[in-house]
Amino acid sequence: MSFSEASSREKTLLVVLVVVIILALIGIGILLAKLLLGGEGEKAGGITPAPTTAAAAEAGVAEPTITPIEASIVQQAELPAEATSPAASGSEPVVLVQVESVGPLAPAMIVNQALQPGHRYRLEVTAQDGTAIAVEGNWSQAATSASGQAAAPQIEFFEGTTPYRIDIAPPVADPKIWGISVSAGFKGADLLAEGPAVVITIWDVTAGE
Repeated sequence: MSFSEASSREKTLLVVLVVVIILALIGIGILLAKLLLGGEGEKAGGITPAPTTAAAAEAGVAEPTITPIEASIVQQAELPAEATSPAASGSEPVVLVQVESVGPLAPAMIVNQALQPGHRYRLEVTAQDGTAIAVEGNWSQAATSASGQAAAPQIEFFEGTTPYRIDIAPPVADPKIWGISVSAGFKGADLLAEGPAVVITIWDVTAGE
């Protein structure tokens, strides 16, 4: 049966079928072109990520949380064979390390700070302006003794009011390698409020004992 002899319904169905076949062929052609062009792009150097602008980073502001430092951070990161502390002046404690958060909403963090065997240390959390503010956080330490005994890191949580202090003792009697990680931030920080940054300080208090 020729096209001219077909009924109007049959003609309509044939036209629709032809259009569908043409669209399918066009889609297949576009897909093949993309695959070919994509393969050439990967050979030429791969996909180049779009640069991130400061405005884009600022656009995604979310309420901060105090994330516990995983014990594996201290385990996986290799501690220095020997750690040194600044020389103490008389009986005064000496600052081993001090970090400050980027603002009142962000936590301050110290990751895998090496400590010297035979020394005593104190962890202190304060507000940048010296005011008394509620804080919360966590800390963990790892050590290996001179005999090869390894102390499994355990996360210790804390909360209190600045200045908040914790005395740090080695988890093994004769540490050869020893390190500590700390995270602290203000408790219940208001996203709309302005305030001081949080400061974490690790003091070497060996000389004062």
